[in-house]
Amino acid sequence: MDAGVTVGLGTDGAASNNSFGMFESMKVAALLQKAISGDPSALSSREVLEMATIRGAEALGLEEKVGSLEVGKRADIILIDFKKPNLVPLHDLCAGLVYSAHGCDVDGVIVDGEVVMENREVKTLDEEAVIEGAQDAAFSLLER
Repeated sequence: MDAGVTVGLGTDGAASNNSFGMFESMKVAALLQKAISGDPSALSSREVLEMATIRGAEALGLEEKVGSLEVGKRADIILIDFKKPNLVPLHDLCAGLVYSAHGCDVDGVIVDGEVVMENREVKTLDEEAVIEGAQDAAFSLLER
């Protein structure tokens, strides 16, 4: 980043860390930079959040479509339940999201303006069937 390189943050699949969790990835990225540099102020929570949103979109060449909430861009939004014990007290929104939030704190999801999850209920697919299918596929792969 100091050299002017756009650094994005994302997940590349369950094979590398057994999770697609962006909150977990943000926290690990922030903490690793602090540990490696020995500087507790290295990579602020705001910088990490930007790496997961607008910088990630820039790294993929998609900044004109996604990565921030602006007129003309896709409305991709998550709604967080900030009344969860792990998010209280909340002194700094970015720090709360990076260091304390988890995927289970997401209460709603809007993709390109369409509500796909509301009150933690997926609206666009049979979540139970998808989970069962994923488990069956994993066992099938292990048997090969």
